[in-house]
Amino acid sequence: SSGINAEWPLRPGGVVYVGHIPNHFQEKEMRQFFGQFGDILKLRISRSKKTANSKGYSFILYENEEVAKIVANTMNDYILCGRLLKCQYIPMSRVHKDTFKGASRPFKKIDWQGRAKVERNRVKTTEEHQKSIKRLLKKEKERRRKIAALGIDYDFAGYAAVAPKPRTKTTFADEEEMEVAEMEVA
Repeated sequence: SSGINAEWPLRPGGVVYVGHIPNHFQEKEMRQFFGQFGDILKLRISRSKKTANSKGYSFILYENEEVAKIVANTMNDYILCGRLLKCQYIPMSRVHKDTFKGASRPFKKIDWQGRAKVERNRVKTTEEHQKSIKRLLKKEKERRRKIAALGIDYDFAGYAAVAPKPRTKTTFADEEEMEVAEMEVA
């Protein structure tokens, strides 16, 4: 049964696959255009998760199976905005149960560049900072070894000379511990 659920569909109806959709043809326009044939229960345009742009195909669930067949026959090879639409009727027995998953809510574009920028610009923890310093020193040591293996006598200060030493930072949980520490110092 490869993904097709025996309990699906909950109600009879007809599904139409619509391919070669123009880029600017969004859910609102699809509902208006294909709604002239009959009542649309669900409509889902497949979109890229990365860019939120349309992948160029969609699925429309009509209330009536006969309406879906009429739409598929009528709109197949229909030229819309310079694109040749490809429509095909899909029997409910072949429709995957997750085909209309998320069709009732609008697609929300995720700002991947913004998230990456926040992650890249965040302040590193001391462990992360020490790890990056260790990695830099390891690379520098390997570079020095390769230069020496080539027979080049090259002496440079490098990152090891300016690498910050591990810091020990004392933090206090609350004021009482701070007062105790001040009394010990005094």
